[in-house]
Amino acid sequence: MNMAFATMPIMISVVLFVLAGAVAAAPPPAAGGPPKVPVTPPAGPPKAPVTPPAGPPKAPVPPLTGPPKGASPPAAAGPLKFPALLAFGDSVADTGNNNYVRTIVRANFPPYGKDFAGHKATGRFCDGKVSVDFLASALGVKELLPPYLKKDLSLEELKTGVSFASAGSGYDNSTCRTMSALTMERQLQMFQEYKAKVGGTIPDKTLYLLVWGSNDIVEHFTFADGITEPNYADYLVKRAISYIQSLVDLGAKRVALTGIPPVGCLPSQRMMAGGIRKQCATDRNQLSIMFNRKVSQEMATLNAKLPGVTLVYIDLYGIFTDMIERHDALGFKNGKDACCGYIGLAAAVLCNFASPLCPDPSKYIFWDSYHPTEAAYKVIIDMIVDKYFKYMH
Repeated sequence: MNMAFATMPIMISVVLFVLAGAVAAAPPPAAGGPPKVPVTPPAGPPKAPVTPPAGPPKAPVPPLTGPPKGASPPAAAGPLKFPALLAFGDSVADTGNNNYVRTIVRANFPPYGKDFAGHKATGRFCDGKVSVDFLASALGVKELLPPYLKKDLSLEELKTGVSFASAGSGYDNSTCRTMSALTMERQLQMFQEYKAKVGGTIPDKTLYLLVWGSNDIVEHFTFADGITEPNYADYLVKRAISYIQSLVDLGAKRVALTGIPPVGCLPSQRMMAGGIRKQCATDRNQLSIMFNRKVSQEMATLNAKLPGVTLVYIDLYGIFTDMIERHDALGFKNGKDACCGYIGLAAAVLCNFASPLCPDPSKYIFWDSYHPTEAAYKVIIDMIVDKYFKYMH
């Protein structure tokens, strides 16, 4: 692969902002109708100062939905059958859409795809399959979720679901502009195109998955936009709830939204003194928890107003924290370092054919500085399916 890595210092300043929706690979902090999402996003939350809550991050709130108390597992265990999976969001759910977008935020070159079938780099930010591939399989849909922008998808492949996600995307359109990623509005537009292609009707039991937020948090702190954390959390929540309502207006009956996981520091900050690194991660995680708490509450309120619709909030913060803390018990030898690249600098073009690789990615939680390995994604999705979808009718 011909890449001018001699000029990489120019690109690094851009790539450092590529969270692409996943947790940073650093130690955790110590301790039908028209869509309602506007084409022109709101100007942004007010900048009036609001005092954020004091103290370290609290434990994440419990999920909105899950197994009823005292419920027993279904008598007849078997594959969970869903007719289709439709995914929206960032690189956690992007299975290759950015291959067709003018952006440097891509993963269509080695060693990405090292453990994928045929050792092929498909645009997934991982050594192999990513979250939505495993989710589609676990729900009995299909083994891989293709990117919507792939040109040769058959009608049958479209009907069982696609990903509209774009690495580098966020709730905040300013985040998308920085990364040249597909905005929420553009992904909704693609969904409407998709709906027309499959005949205008989508089965009620189709699962719609929304995965955004980590990139927004990184940019909020990186660019010091002057917006208080509570106000920015409110803004992101407003965007999320509006998007859910838009999908419901377009016929969605099952919508799941992931909370924002722990978000570590940027690579450059990770190399600083421990105290700065600790505060950096604490600030970001406080905002993650603030968003998660508010969006779960708003989803519960909205769900009560939507008969026949099921909204599921997925506590990804709690799941990911648990996995990092118990990585040994779950079969991982390393719960903090990236398998690909040099310490602190490994994402997108910075994880490349010349980068050092760990001997066995399946023993690492992180593939690059921001994205889980295929093995870690499998554990995450197994936890999510067991906790949220096993009891869904």
